[in-house]
Amino acid sequence: MANNIRASDLRDAVTSWLVAPSGAGCVFVPAIPSTLRDPRPDAVGIRHTGGQLGGDFEVIAVGVQLSTKKFISASGHVSSHSVHADRIYLACYVPGSEFSEEQLNVAQHLGIGLIRIDRDLVCYRSLLAPANRSMTPARSELLYQLGLVSCQLCGVAYSLSATDGDAVLWNELWADRFGRLRNESVYDRRYLCPDCVRNVRDLSSSEPEDSTGSHSEG
Repeated sequence: MANNIRASDLRDAVTSWLVAPSGAGCVFVPAIPSTLRDPRPDAVGIRHTGGQLGGDFEVIAVGVQLSTKKFISASGHVSSHSVHADRIYLACYVPGSEFSEEQLNVAQHLGIGLIRIDRDLVCYRSLLAPANRSMTPARSELLYQLGLVSCQLCGVAYSLSATDGDAVLWNELWADRFGRLRNESVYDRRYLCPDCVRNVRDLSSSEPEDSTGSHSEG
């Protein structure tokens, strides 16, 4: 059956694992465009980690391999995603066995997790990926190339294509200060999600109250 397995089959299996509650539990698994810049992961998931009191999230990048051949080279390549992802996994088609102890040690040394894909295309996490400190500009750029941005107020990640009611703030003075204003055009921008736009609008339209809780008089 190994000869019939395609890379696309493995990517689909990994995508299912990323969104599954028993897997990574991601809220977004965006499609990977062909124009995505290097390093280019095979799958990306966005997992909410802030609970009820924060909008924190993790970017999970996964590289997919048809086998464990050239394991060290593949692991080294996947570890390059540390520039823009908070957790990194290498997913390999391993139909009849587990990862070896040596392979587990290599992955731990490089700071990546391992996902085993069996002959039924079911994913199993063999090694949890440790948290990684990604580069903030690279992380934001990856999100934007995937059609996602993070809100500047609450911190949640949201999709630009599937959302109405958000806001874009163009920072002309900021861009001019750092020499990024060209021909009076500004590209420095910040995003507010629909929830924050609504909350700010509600706050601005409410009347101020005095310290006793009654409405202030003009």
